[in-house]
Amino acid sequence: MPKGFVIRIKGADYYVSSGDHEVRCSVRGRFRTGGNPEEILPVAGDNVIFREEAVSGMKIPTGVITSVEKRKSVFARGDSSGRKKIKVLGANIDSVFLIHSVMKPELNLRLLDRMLVAAECDNIPPVICINKTDLLENEDMIMERMRRYGEMGYEVIYCSAVEGRGIERLRLLMTGARSIMAGPSGSGKTSLLSALEPGLDIRIGVVSEKTGKGKHTTTHFEFHRIAGGGYIGDTPGIREFGIWGLSKQTLITCFRDLREFNPECRFASCTHSHEPGCGVKNAVEKGIVSKERFESYLKILEELPDRIQ
Repeated sequence: MPKGFVIRIKGADYYVSSGDHEVRCSVRGRFRTGGNPEEILPVAGDNVIFREEAVSGMKIPTGVITSVEKRKSVFARGDSSGRKKIKVLGANIDSVFLIHSVMKPELNLRLLDRMLVAAECDNIPPVICINKTDLLENEDMIMERMRRYGEMGYEVIYCSAVEGRGIERLRLLMTGARSIMAGPSGSGKTSLLSALEPGLDIRIGVVSEKTGKGKHTTTHFEFHRIAGGGYIGDTPGIREFGIWGLSKQTLITCFRDLREFNPECRFASCTHSHEPGCGVKNAVEKGIVSKERFESYLKILEELPDRIQ
C-alpha cells in the first residue's frame, strides 16, 4: 500500500502528501502513535500507510489510513494546568523555527526558553527568529538580550517581513527539510511564511491594541510545500507552553548553558534548586551564566514531577 505523510488535518479529514499528489483520508480505529496513551490519532507530520478508495464525485483521491510509522521526533507541549495532557505540534520534524517578535507582542524570553527546552528534549535543532525588527528604533538592547543565546550555539536570525530582512537565510535553512514555525500569537509567523512563499493563500491577523497580544490567525497546523524543496509548517499561536516528557532530574540536560556545570555538583541527584555544593548555582553566583536563564529553569522545575511515570 502507498505511503505518505499528513500535511494537514481538518475535522475528521487527514490530507496525506504522497508523491506529487494529495489524498484525503479518513481514520478508522485507534493508533498507538506515541508513548503517551492519549495519542490515539495521527498528527501533522506523521508518516502513514494508507489504502486508496474510489469515491465518485470527489475532486481529489480518497483513502483510509491503515497504520502510522514510528516517529523520529516530536515537538510537543504539555498542558500548563498540570493535568499531564500533551499537545503534539508536529512529528518527524527536522528543525523548528521559533518566531518571537520584538514588540506587538513584546519579546518574552521565558516563553522562548520553554520552547527551546521542548526542542532540546527531542533533539530537534531550533533556530531563533527575532521578528518585526522594522518596529525598532534601536536594535542594540534586543541584540544584547539575545547575545547569550548565540553564545550557547543557537542560530539567531533577525527578521522583518516588511523589509524582507532574514528571508533568504530562512529559505536556505528550510529548503530540503521538514520544518515548523512556532511562536506566540501575533509574532508574525504567517507574515514571514507569506514572504517566503508569496503565492500561498493564507490569512494574516492583527495584534490587539488593548492587550498587545495577537489573535490565532492560523487555526490548524498545516505543512506548505517550499518552492526549492521541502515543507514548512505554520502552527497556531501559543500563549502558554507547558513542558512534557521531562522530570526534575532530567530538565538540566535541556539547558545548554547550565548543564555543563552539572558534574560539579556535590550530589548526583542535585536538582540545582536548594542543595548545597551545587555547581550550577555557583556558576550563576559568579555571573558565568545568566541569572534570567536560571530563573527560567527554576520556574519550569516547579512544574515537573520527580520522575517520569
